[in-house]
Parts: sequence; structure tokens; C-alpha cells
Amino acid sequence: MWLVSIVLVSLWAGSSYGVLYDAYTGEPATKCLLSYYAKNNLTNTCAIDVKPCDPNEYSRVDGTCNNLEHPGKGTYFSPITRILDACFHNGYEQRKAKSGKDLPLAREVRVKCLGEKVSSHPLYNHNVPGFGIYMFNDIGSVHDIENMLLNTTYCCEKEHMNDRACTPNIVKEDDPVFRYSPIRCMNSTRPLTHQDFGCTRDKVPSIIKKATTFFDHSQIYNVHGKGDKVIRSFIDGKLLVEEEDGKPFPPNGPTAFCPNNKAPEETRCFENYGNTLLPVALYIIWFVRHHNYICDKLKEVNPCWDDERLFYTARDINTAFANQMYFQEWYETLQGRKNLIKAGVMTKENGFRCLYDKNRDPEVTIEYTYVIRWFHLMQEEKAKMYDKQGNYVEDFPLFNSTFRMGLIAKNMESFTKSTLAPCHAVDGTVASDLANRGLPGVQEALDIPAGDLNKGRNFGVAPYVNYIYHFTGIKIKSFKELARFIQEEYIEILEELYEDVEDIDLMVGLWCSKMMKGGHIPELLAYILNDAWYRSVSSNRHWYECDERPHAFTEAQLKEVRKATVSGLLCTVGDGVHEMPKKGFLKISKKNPMVSCSRIPKINFRVWADDACKPKKHQKNGKKPNKH
Repeated sequence: MWLVSIVLVSLWAGSSYGVLYDAYTGEPATKCLLSYYAKNNLTNTCAIDVKPCDPNEYSRVDGTCNNLEHPGKGTYFSPITRILDACFHNGYEQRKAKSGKDLPLAREVRVKCLGEKVSSHPLYNHNVPGFGIYMFNDIGSVHDIENMLLNTTYCCEKEHMNDRACTPNIVKEDDPVFRYSPIRCMNSTRPLTHQDFGCTRDKVPSIIKKATTFFDHSQIYNVHGKGDKVIRSFIDGKLLVEEEDGKPFPPNGPTAFCPNNKAPEETRCFENYGNTLLPVALYIIWFVRHHNYICDKLKEVNPCWDDERLFYTARDINTAFANQMYFQEWYETLQGRKNLIKAGVMTKENGFRCLYDKNRDPEVTIEYTYVIRWFHLMQEEKAKMYDKQGNYVEDFPLFNSTFRMGLIAKNMESFTKSTLAPCHAVDGTVASDLANRGLPGVQEALDIPAGDLNKGRNFGVAPYVNYIYHFTGIKIKSFKELARFIQEEYIEILEELYEDVEDIDLMVGLWCSKMMKGGHIPELLAYILNDAWYRSVSSNRHWYECDERPHAFTEAQLKEVRKATVSGLLCTVGDGVHEMPKKGFLKISKKNPMVSCSRIPKINFRVWADDACKPKKHQKNGKKPNKH
């Protein structure tokens, strides 16, 4: 007991630089709780060290002190909230149908609702689903995917199918693809929760996220909760990089994990960043480079700035750049400007906007982190690979790039250009590889959309019609009443699959939905995306559009940040990119032709010029200042 007491004293007042807060509640941890954490070796996981807050400081990478009255809220590993109450069956198992029977198998529902074929989207390119996945990682994490693919891989073994960690996707004997194969199961796991880590004794499962609650580039500046110290060079504000073939990349390291790299040619594997999916890897590389590009530009106009100021100003601009791309360009591409203005996400004036409410807890909803998986419908199964002259070479299976940073690094120019090819159309189908193919060397067979559906049941997500009622006030009581929201040809299919209209899963409803007027995504999906925007803006005192925040942009600086586009990003840091379509999320067409990068707007960093860095003028008497 004496050892625990010493540890507690050290944690509470000595080796910590502030006060230890409970990551689950966001409140100061009691001595009793710290004693429990210390005994069970949970302090580094379940508690967060909050240094004293400075009202005038830049935003912290760990999310602490965003709310000065509750500095432990919204941090890395803090809980996810919900739009609607959790919907589970007895003992927090997957919910049942209204009748008490089991819901239809996830694989069966996917097969009947989503066919499989090669299909090109008439409007969008690969950057739409790719950037969406990247931004999801900023406030969520892919730990559940990593767990399923790399750790808990045994859920289809008979002796483990009923393990608490497992909720396998069963494949029926008459499955259209696997009926003549021995595959009768696809691995699927429950999400990891704060209960699994011992961070709370609350009964309702609280799903973890390995990121802050804010859209603040967590996957660049605070991956795995390590903070910014491990990724900084401490020279001119820059991030650490290594060169390969003359191009900068995040550094390799001894603990980096890229199981699908093909040795000895493929050696690149990021030490302090994610090494998972192709689009996430691309945007990590681009935004790391973009941070250092911003540092160079700031150093040019402010040669007297030190490393600390350069780093935090560059991070502020880089984060604002991503948010401008996401909530303005990406959202507008999907929903249309008129819809976003009506929803309050965009304004006609484009001036400053401060919605911060200190009484609002920083929140990310489980629904947002869940419905973003709808964009798997847009994910193509192959990348169009081109040579340096822009000539088509081959189609490359995208699954073959997963956990394989060495391949990506050696083919950056080709993979970059491939993002401009049309993505998969939202036409009631899904790419075949996403529906059936496993990951080489990892899983034999996977149905990613069926896995998404299964995750919703694991997450306790409420039925589809409950969200319709929440956002529109319309109560759906019969399948016929779905006609306003669901495409007509799907209503009969849903009636065949589900006993009651109140049984329909949220993801299935989104798969079958009509597109919103003036936009190109389901209306309900737009409501949930816009809800995420509002929660983020209203709970973030460092939101980039606010002129009342610490180190706020000037009006001229905000105007420059509003130039942020995906085309501008790739023209600045993309490999071999000399031209881009004006609208970088739309496919190349007569209305959206390729233009020289010189015609793509770029930020003028002279508006960040600091008068303190200007050389002092000579005195009027003509005497030169003394040299020391």
C-alpha cells in the first residue's frame, strides 16, 4: 500500500505537470480513482495530465484546455456521445427485431440491397471518399478495423464464435458468391470500449476513440496520444521528415508496423502516423508536407520568428486549411451551397463567425463516426495508375495497398493522379472487392458494407426511422410511408427483409435512400453530417473562423485561408502535379477541365507579416546603428 501512496503523490503533485483528470468523465480524478488506476496499471490509459490552462495559448494537440472551465473535456480517448439513446438487447447485446426475433443477417441484407458491379460516378472522383475517410480519422479512429484485421482474427473459429469480443458475419449456404466455397463466416468484432480498458464501470458500452473531439489534425499532430514532441524537428517550426527519391515523407522507425510491405524494395513505414488505408496515408503525407511548406512561407516573411511560433502558427493554418476544405468545399460538393446556407453551415458573407458556447461539452457522436462509412459505396476497387507522362499503365487493386506504405511511397505520383479518376457510383451497387475480397495475408474474405451494418448493431445505433423522426418530426409507421425518403424499388425489398418498419437499420436506410434535393447524398446523412459540424464549432473555442479566439486570424488572413481547396493542396505538395481541375472533388469534364496550377488560388502568406521582424530604419541624423 505504501508503494501505491508514493505513486499517487507523485502523479498528483510531483511528476505530473498539472492535475490528473479522468479521461472518461473529463473531471479531476479523485484520489480513490487514482488509487484504482495505479493498482491496475491504468493511469497512462484512463487519466490525462492537464497542465494549467492559459486563456491566450494556442490550441493544444491533446485537446485539453479547450474549455477553460472543464479543461479535461474533449481530449484524446474521451467518450463519444450519441444523438439518440443506445439501442441494445438484454445485457447490451445486439438489438433484436421489434417482435423479439433476431434481425436478418448483415450479409443477407447487403446482398439483397446492394448489388456488385464496376460503376463510375458521373460527378465525383476518388478524393471524395478518400478525404472523407481522412477527416473521420481526425475525430475517430480505425482501431476497430485494426483490431478485427490484426488482433482479434479468430471469430470464425467454432470455439470462438460466441466469444464476447466476436460478432461474426455469417455467410448462408446459398450465398451467391461463396455457395461453392467453404467460407461460411467473415470475421467481425465488437468495438473496444472504455469498459474493456477498465476506465469506467458504467453499464452502457462507451466506445473509445483514439483522437481528440475536435477537427484539429489529430492524425498529424497527436497520433496514438503521443503528442507533438515526437513528430517535431524543433527547427523553424517544421515536422520531422525523411527523403525518398528526393521527396519528403514521415520518418521510418523501429516500432512502425506495415505487415504487407514487400521486402526488400518496400521499406517506408511511418513511425508516428497511421499505416493503414491508402487515402489516409496519402493525406497524411500531403498535410505533413503542407505544414512544412507553410513554415517555409512564414519564415520568408517573418525571419525573426522562433521555432515555437512558427510551429503553432503553421499548425493553426494547416488545421484551418483542412477544415475549410472539409466543411466548405467537401460539404458543398455533396450538399450544394443553398442547402448548406439554409442549414447554417455556410454563410453568404463569409466573414468571421463565433458560435462557441462554454456551456457546451465538446462532442463527437457515434452516429457521425458510423454514417461516414456510407461513403464505402463510393469507394472504387482499383486505382488507375499512370506514368510520369500521364499515360495509363494499369489498374491496381486498392486492397493490395493496405498496411503497405512502402508501395505507396514508391508510387506516390501514380497514386496521386489516380485520385482524379471517377469513384464508384451511388447506384445501388458496391465494388465487388469491397463486398467479397479479403485483405492479402490478413483475412480470407470480407464484406465491408455488411461489416458496416454489423458495426451499427454493435454500436447500439437506433433504427433508421427513429432518426427520421428526430430530425424531421415525421413518424414513419408503415413501409408505405417510407416513400418520401426511400427509393420505390427498395421498399418491397425492405419489407421482405424486416418484419417491421421500425426494425430497419440506419445504414440500410441510408443505402436505400433518395438523394436530397439540390445535393447528392441522402437527406438524413446530411442532417447527421451537419449536426457534427455544429457540435464541433459550438464547443471549440479555437475554431478558425472566430475573431475572439486566442491568436485569431485577421480579416485578411481568414480571407486567404478561405482559398483552401483540394486542388490547391495537391498543386502545392502533390507529386508530379502541375495541373488540376478547378474543382478538385469533381471528375474531369468539359465543365471542370484541367488547368495549370498557376491558375489555382494559393494563400498569400504576406498577410502574416510581423512588423517586429522588419529591419529598423536608420536614425534621422544618418548615423548607422552600432554593430555588436
